[in-house]
Amino acid sequence: MQRYFNKIVYLFFMMMFLSVFFMVNVSWAEIRDVVLKEAKELERIEKEYFNKRMQNDLKGTYLFQHPDFKKAISIEEFMYFEGDLVSGYRNASMGHMSGGMIPPVNWIKKNFTKKDALGFPRKYRYKWFSNPFREVKNYNLEKISISKDGKLAIVNIILTGRERINPALVRQDISFDFKRRYVDYWEKVDGKWVITVLAHSSSVSGGESVYFIPNNNDAWEKKDYIHIDTESLLAMPDADRHAVK
Repeated sequence: MQRYFNKIVYLFFMMMFLSVFFMVNVSWAEIRDVVLKEAKELERIEKEYFNKRMQNDLKGTYLFQHPDFKKAISIEEFMYFEGDLVSGYRNASMGHMSGGMIPPVNWIKKNFTKKDALGFPRKYRYKWFSNPFREVKNYNLEKISISKDGKLAIVNIILTGRERINPALVRQDISFDFKRRYVDYWEKVDGKWVITVLAHSSSVSGGESVYFIPNNNDAWEKKDYIHIDTESLLAMPDADRHAVK
């Protein structure tokens, strides 16, 4: 009788273990599928956002911005600075540019059209870098990181292009290919991924690449993220083996 009872207990615990194991695996599969779906969506949106910037479509680029950013920054201001500004650009640390004071908002809204050295209207150019001799041509997706609550995402890319040394310094045409790391920060608002409110600048590679970071960057850094590499995006049906641990 005791032997029979022990077998029943053993089978009971084995069934409990297998049940929990099965539920955990099902839960992970569901989470994995949701995360990969979001990663694919971010991959698509990042490509669209990159293309808008490459086409110097500032109005189209502005549409990707956070609703709070749009409340603080008008489309005219965004176009005047050719996308190279953060939500708090009028504070003490950014209250001047190239040795001069930033014009009043009312003046910017009336004079946001860019002009060349002779005073004629020119086409807008999205500012990837402050260096005008660095031309972005393409990008490579490196990694997508999505917070476990599904509200924040960090997209790491590698910008590629051609850089030219200022001819005024060397008096000849010297150019070379370049690769620079770049980061885009996304936030889900009302079910839609948008560029989060950016308030400060950061840099990588010894200051070679400058990009904007979120206003509450400390909170972003404390989040737990699930990292998805490019191999995972190419192999969605069986992507968990490619996940970056």
